[in-house]
Amino acid sequence: MSSPDRDRLRKLWEMTEPVQSTDPGVLRRRKYQEAAAKWLAKWSYPLQAIFAATGFSVVLLPMFSKNWRSAIESTPVAAQIFREFSNLSGWPIVLLFVLLALLSFMNLNVNDYPGGWHPTRQWGFPSPKQTVALELYPTTRAEERVFWVNFVLGTIGTSFWLLGFGACAFFLKPGG
Repeated sequence: MSSPDRDRLRKLWEMTEPVQSTDPGVLRRRKYQEAAAKWLAKWSYPLQAIFAATGFSVVLLPMFSKNWRSAIESTPVAAQIFREFSNLSGWPIVLLFVLLALLSFMNLNVNDYPGGWHPTRQWGFPSPKQTVALELYPTTRAEERVFWVNFVLGTIGTSFWLLGFGACAFFLKPGG
């Protein structure tokens, strides 16, 4: 199951093979883990681009152009996104707390990261593409829990652009 490219990358990142005993139930779910990791590796950057473009055009740009703001406010969905994120109320606050909770969970469970990756030795969590290339799939229940939380964080985290542009818009508005 080991490939020369994977072994070379693991050596480059100074990673050792995990020596923990494996859980057969976790290994049976490997196809789902691989599918999720490959999906996130494929769609993470496009999702970020979509949320960045939406955040810029729907949340931040209306703060600079009155014509664009009236166009956004006349579109029901865009108006709702603009109001919520430029005021940092409602769903943006829920999103912020969800992201903070997931990130806190990941930081509290750094020793259970799948595949021998250790965020303090490898300077952070792996990108979705690194997860696929290095085959950082779980073998124990604790690793599986961290893997799925990381997947959810990676998916929901792409919307962080909306929060960033919303914070800029919040501080740019008069009296904000």
